[in-house]
Amino acid sequence: MIRDTANKLIEGFYGLLPYETATHLANAQKEILKAVSSVIDEQIKWTDVHVERAHAKKGNGSSGFTEGLTS
Repeated sequence: MIRDTANKLIEGFYGLLPYETATHLANAQKEILKAVSSVIDEQIKWTDVHVERAHAKKGNGSSGFTEGLTS
């Protein structure tokens, strides 16, 4: 229900703009969303790396907390 209302508002907004402007704005929005998605994917990857590094360092007698923070 809320999604339908939001979609109608967005479509109404795009309808107020000239076609080329609306298309350009929509493409810019897609690029921003792709950039955000890329940042999220990278953070997911690094989360796994941090867990692996923390557990690898535990086996070496290290607390794993302060070592390698700059890597």
